[in-house]
Amino acid sequence: MEKLEIKPSISCSCGPLSLSEEKNAECYQCGIPITGKPLKFEVNGKMEDFCCFGCYLINRTTGLRGDEGTALAFLGKFGFGYFLAMIVMMLSMYIYGAHLTDPNDKEMIMFTGFIKWVILVLSTPVMILLGIPILKNSFSKENLLNFNTDTLIAIGSFSAYFLSVYSVLTGKNAIYFETATMILVLVTFGRYLETSSRVKASNFMKQLLDLTAKKATVLRNGQEIEIPVEEVQVGDVVKIRPGEKVSADGVILEGVGHVDESTLTGEVKPVLKKAGDYLYTGTTVLDGTFIIKVDKPQSQWTLNRFIELMKQVRNTKAPINRITDRIAFYFLPIVFFLALASFIYWYVYEGFEKALIVSLSVLLISCPCAFSIGAPLALWLGLGQAMKDGVIIKSAEILEKLSTVKKVFFDKTGTITDKFMKVSTTWFKDENAKNVFFSLEKNSEHPLAKSFVKSCQDCKELKVENFKVHFGFGISGNVEGKDYILGSEEFLKQYNVNLDEHLKNLRDKAIENGEIVTFLSDKKQVLGFVSFSQSIRPEAKLAVDALKSLNIEVGVLTGDTQHFANVLKKELGIEDVRANLLPEDKLKAIEEEKAKGKVVAMVGDGINDAPALTAADIGIAMGCGTDLTRESASISLISDDLRKIPLVIILSRKVKRVIYTNIFWAFIYNIIGMGLAVSGHLNPVFAALAMVLSSVFVIGNSLRVKSY
Repeated sequence: MEKLEIKPSISCSCGPLSLSEEKNAECYQCGIPITGKPLKFEVNGKMEDFCCFGCYLINRTTGLRGDEGTALAFLGKFGFGYFLAMIVMMLSMYIYGAHLTDPNDKEMIMFTGFIKWVILVLSTPVMILLGIPILKNSFSKENLLNFNTDTLIAIGSFSAYFLSVYSVLTGKNAIYFETATMILVLVTFGRYLETSSRVKASNFMKQLLDLTAKKATVLRNGQEIEIPVEEVQVGDVVKIRPGEKVSADGVILEGVGHVDESTLTGEVKPVLKKAGDYLYTGTTVLDGTFIIKVDKPQSQWTLNRFIELMKQVRNTKAPINRITDRIAFYFLPIVFFLALASFIYWYVYEGFEKALIVSLSVLLISCPCAFSIGAPLALWLGLGQAMKDGVIIKSAEILEKLSTVKKVFFDKTGTITDKFMKVSTTWFKDENAKNVFFSLEKNSEHPLAKSFVKSCQDCKELKVENFKVHFGFGISGNVEGKDYILGSEEFLKQYNVNLDEHLKNLRDKAIENGEIVTFLSDKKQVLGFVSFSQSIRPEAKLAVDALKSLNIEVGVLTGDTQHFANVLKKELGIEDVRANLLPEDKLKAIEEEKAKGKVVAMVGDGINDAPALTAADIGIAMGCGTDLTRESASISLISDDLRKIPLVIILSRKVKRVIYTNIFWAFIYNIIGMGLAVSGHLNPVFAALAMVLSSVFVIGNSLRVKSY
């Protein structure tokens, strides 16, 4: 016998989408990736892709894209349905009262029959407008056995409706139009609340879109030309005036002034920018005029990368989210069985009408709407809040795992210590050696390299070929036809390059002062020596203490000397400081902690620490600026503020608590509600109302994430 495979359906707010192997565009309205052939409709003079006609209709009706348009459409449906449903409710009450009058009163019987037809006419638009979309979303096109939560609602409301239609046609008194319509009205209102909560959760993406400059002033042939931002190309020179939004990512050629980067980093204090610094899209120039050169395509601009990451994050699911989906999947057949068993029991003992009311109540009270939205809503709010604070968490799974971290390792250089260090002592054999040192460092992203390049004003840049990074040792490259290495003393030993007495004295003196030493060599002799003085970040102590208060162990892994390791122990109170480590030693330290069953996070600059960041359960890259594509890091901090590490862990724990509260509530609610429904103590309308109130509780509880 062939095994039956149940495929999950992909749904937007309007209904299920067809599945196929071919992936096309995203829906213009709801943003869901379209599988199969998209529907094309004209919007503002352009042909856009839609996943279904419902999304196009919402866009045409509301003029709003995304969840805001869907929420407004739900609100409109609710208003219309509520108006008709209340009339149906009042007329139905009259019908129920008419049963108490004289059964021989022919005029009353005729008038009551007329009222029943009026109720039928008023109920039908409600069933079409509110019920048909739910009915369409009740079953998968690929497999009718693939039920979802809408199946419960559709069966309950349409059963009551068609039984009432049959009663009107046959002259019977089993009229439940008010039950059928009010169920749909309450469910639609619940969907409006859910969609509105998603609007609040995704407002940060809307804020990012609002930050996009629409025009850019480009300098071409000595003239200022205003063009749409979409036409800006790599290599263009752009002018930004005070008060304007930065229209493109680029290096400052001219200008000095302050820039508001709070939207990217979460830091309120304006940043002073000058020639050689970088300007990012999404920021605002406060004073001064800047001329920048665009150095990357639009897809890699900061704001565009933010928005793309938000879309990717929104489509990810954490393990706890997938678990709730699976529980809901198996929960539905159990509900159908209970509803059927209740119908049979009450039909035997109380008759058809009582059996129908009880079974409808079971179906409606058991609808796991609150259970289904409890995890994804809290996760989405948490991810959005983190991004608002300048912390990029690349998936919902990472956010969930972050709450279980037991040990955090820090790299030292550029992480615990300031990113830019002061050049303390220099010695070069000749001027060419100094230029070679500068040219090699110009190609490196290491904090030491950036510090030297920033300090060297009179150096000449030479062409470097075959540049290579040797993790934990240094860099190498070919300059003007000759091979050079630049890095630690251990790197020199690999090529049997020894230090003379003068260099040994320089090295020993630097190490005594807690400085970092680097050497330049042509693989035969030492051509240059540079030492860097380093200082601990002012917020490091606060961040370490905060992590300890969260019962998280803290350690430092560094290739630096034991001398500075002792300084860290004393200044920061960190006992586990491991010095003189090679890259493989750092990996071994991480694996040892993981072998003890601990979830380990590694914090580094994301470049020379890439292997360690990858080996850890969670890699956290510091000060990424616009480079959000570092595959080695699970989490990227736009700024260098170490305090954001304990804060984002606090956020992850708050999200986890909220999710478990939501799940606990959903289970308790369903158990109590099903007990009342099966025992015949719950009316279908009150069951639908209770379902909405449960969703309201979950939404309100999830919003607590924003106050972490």
